[in-house]
Amino acid sequence: MNLRTLILTAPLAVVLACGGSTSTGSGSAALDAATPRFATLALDQTAADTTAPAALLAAPDTTGVAQMAGPGGGCHPHLFMREREVVERVNRHIYKVLRLVEKVIATNPVSETEKSKTWTASESGADISFTVSLVGSSVYSWELAAAPTGETPLRVVMSGEIDRNGYTGAHEGKGTMEVDFALLHAAFPNERAASGTLEVRFDVSAAARKIAVRGTDVTWDLDASKFDGGMVPTGLSAPRSGEYVYYRVPEKGGSLKIKDEMVFLCGMDPRTANVALVPADTRMVSRWYRSSDGRVHGRSDGLITGGNLVAPVDRIVGVTCHDAAADRHMPTEGYWLMKAEDASGATLVGFDATSMMDTAAVPCDPQLGEVPLLTGPSKDFKDWPVSYFEDPPFPFPGTPFPGT
Repeated sequence: MNLRTLILTAPLAVVLACGGSTSTGSGSAALDAATPRFATLALDQTAADTTAPAALLAAPDTTGVAQMAGPGGGCHPHLFMREREVVERVNRHIYKVLRLVEKVIATNPVSETEKSKTWTASESGADISFTVSLVGSSVYSWELAAAPTGETPLRVVMSGEIDRNGYTGAHEGKGTMEVDFALLHAAFPNERAASGTLEVRFDVSAAARKIAVRGTDVTWDLDASKFDGGMVPTGLSAPRSGEYVYYRVPEKGGSLKIKDEMVFLCGMDPRTANVALVPADTRMVSRWYRSSDGRVHGRSDGLITGGNLVAPVDRIVGVTCHDAAADRHMPTEGYWLMKAEDASGATLVGFDATSMMDTAAVPCDPQLGEVPLLTGPSKDFKDWPVSYFEDPPFPFPGTPFPGT
């Protein structure tokens, strides 16, 4: 899904001859266009996702969930809300470093050649440096370094590379980015994401955007005020890992693969109660597409294992069907189901509910697959991905796996 059309007109040829391409190659404009931007590397599931995140990331709400979940339930079957928690959390941690990049490059560079530019700045008792360099044919490297003011050398808290061959828009391309939160915390002691690493792989253009993220042993920055007593539960304050692949084709649809450690209250049954808020292993897949009625139909499937679950409960299966008026609009949930199953797939306890939707006659679009049943496992979602960080993204109706 890359824009690989290169048109050389006479005016552009003059630009190339007089100081470098405005999009790729050497020169100041090309280097500027190769710098990273949060709006380009954010998981843009809704239109608001490309704007600067709020000062604090809301933690999963632990109050009132039973009333939301339906008869006898506190397991929070609204899986799209869980997707939003992941998208907002991942975006906010990407923003932690890219906001520094955007701040420092808003100043004049301290050094500049045809193939490299470096900027420096200070913030909150730390010195910051960012360098973008041409390292190949329209391939550029990134390096963001920081340390407490006066300490040398600065430590590399983010590094990356972008290949802009065939991409025309500023900040578009494919590449990688790595973030070290321990080093970021060393430069900014008030930074609450104090450990772990984030690896980002991206391929973004006007035609499509694919962003894969792997968080390893990250102390995710959560808002303690959202929890009773003002303390983040141990299970959530300890380092956690996760993998995510986001893919979107504008005005057509998209998907999100999630492998994460999440807290579910699971109060459907004493055997699944989670008073201590222990994280469980969670797999989720979501897909959405623009249907013939012009609306965006979507569905999310989830599978919860481990954590607080004890025999005979082997797993919890969940599904949410949703509908939105247009691309990147917040959807309305039309149906959700949550059930606890034993190792054979038999339902131990469960519930489902149908909500009023704006215009949809059928809450769950049949093009998104059969809906699980409360009475047994025959229609449980089975197309779980092999990887939640590698290609391919999960497909959605009307679009095959990218590259096929």
